[in-house]
Amino acid sequence: MNKTNRVNPVTCYQNDACYKQLYGKHAIVTRLGYVTIIYLDRPNKKEIKKRKEEIMREEITDKAFFDDCPLCNELKNHPYDIICYRKE
Repeated sequence: MNKTNRVNPVTCYQNDACYKQLYGKHAIVTRLGYVTIIYLDRPNKKEIKKRKEEIMREEITDKAFFDDCPLCNELKNHPYDIICYRKE
């Protein structure tokens, strides 16, 4: 699974229809607090649960952003999207 973090200051204001318009009608959207996960690869329920646990573990251990730069440290305090997809 590949993930892309994208800071999105309006995440909390977008509804699922906005994400489906942006990423396609088959996108699956899951919200975990200020993190929105968008699945583009149509995972099953078991895979979604596994990914959510992985992402929350990264959030709790503060490993969601890999860089120690000041900008990254500031960005992690704002809502953001995680786009999950699988290269075929």
